[in-house]
Amino acid sequence: MTNTVPMLIPIDNAAQIFVSINSKKETTMSRIALSLNQPIDKKLLDEALINVIKVFPFFQVYLKKQFFDYIFKRTNDLPVIEDDTKWTNRYINFNNNKFPFRIKVKNNTIAVELSHILSDGFGTLSLLLSLTSEYLRISNYEPGESPLIKKPGDKIENEEWECAFRNNFSKKGPSVKINPSAYIPKGEMISVEKYYSTRIVMDLDKVRKLARNYNVTLNVYMSSIYAFALQGMYLEEIEDEKIKKTLPIRLQIPVNLRKDYPTKCLRNFSYLYSPSFNIENGAYSFPEIIEKISQAIRHERHSGSIKNQVSRNLRAESNLFFRLLPRAIKQLMFRIFYHLFARSQYSGVVTNMGEIKLPSELEKIVESFDIIPCNSPVPGRNTALFSFKGKLEMNIGSSCSDLNLENKIIKKLKELSIEHEVIYKREDLD
Repeated sequence: MTNTVPMLIPIDNAAQIFVSINSKKETTMSRIALSLNQPIDKKLLDEALINVIKVFPFFQVYLKKQFFDYIFKRTNDLPVIEDDTKWTNRYINFNNNKFPFRIKVKNNTIAVELSHILSDGFGTLSLLLSLTSEYLRISNYEPGESPLIKKPGDKIENEEWECAFRNNFSKKGPSVKINPSAYIPKGEMISVEKYYSTRIVMDLDKVRKLARNYNVTLNVYMSSIYAFALQGMYLEEIEDEKIKKTLPIRLQIPVNLRKDYPTKCLRNFSYLYSPSFNIENGAYSFPEIIEKISQAIRHERHSGSIKNQVSRNLRAESNLFFRLLPRAIKQLMFRIFYHLFARSQYSGVVTNMGEIKLPSELEKIVESFDIIPCNSPVPGRNTALFSFKGKLEMNIGSSCSDLNLENKIIKKLKELSIEHEVIYKREDLD
């Protein structure tokens, strides 16, 4: 069934947190860009956007304040395509009638930078691919069909703008304990106007074979390399007597719930795995870290942890006392909760977008993707994993001036005989 998208759309549970922390230091903006094998005609791209935004009415919105909550208000205004810039994922003040996303273009590259207030990586990729496909159609090239690609004239399904958490999960469930604080890597922050990145490109089949040798997924294997590098940083800080070794190393690994709970939802619909280990009794070898992370994720996946975590959030969201609090007080509570608990719980973030599969016609035109996760002053570095056309990429977005984590990851790749190319975006290594 289809339905007319309402003019006022409540923000979802995940967005409650993101809207409370949105700032120049923590912009909540992630970025997905693709490069074609030909220069882009900006006038045709403008025309394509006018056509395709009509099938993304949930994205054609402004964030508005109401007494009890923030809300999305639909608008007939159109986003303006901007020239791409060196420093990406930068701040947008959503209170000034600004769209919660940007569309940018330069040479043969189209990029969508979108706030987690609005959607996750799935929604961002859907908008980017739909815009690119419509641009190619206007250019007299048929890009093919994909569930990710929406076309002008497509029906708007309820699922696209409704909250998938509410539609797929119950509020009933046991209470869930908050994890204790984790090790947070040290790092000197750079200017809020900048955002560094280190893009590491590897052979997908090579890394898959190495992961299979341990009977683990690619996600577990690459997350283990990341955790091994974090352990190296932790050991250095312990040796320098900058920190005690009583804190766990804990990763935040967002996963797309659409694989287990099929939906057309374009809003946030992700869950966070939180594998951890403690080195109080000594450092772990790389194979031991692989086993620790694999076991932790397997436990979370099969123990009902996902349902319990989501149920807790839904209960909090529907609590009558909380619902009747004025918006300003709610946002203050969210901000305090986030700074006291959420920020202190993770040593690093690894988001896996998986393998990007396109229709064969579109794959011939698209040369590459570049994905940069949103920035964060704590833990200072967020990482995206994805693969396309046989290449596996790890892109580390950083608000820190040093390359300590990146260098340790690169060193481990060399030890594992994983050939790689490194592309830096920072003024001292251009």
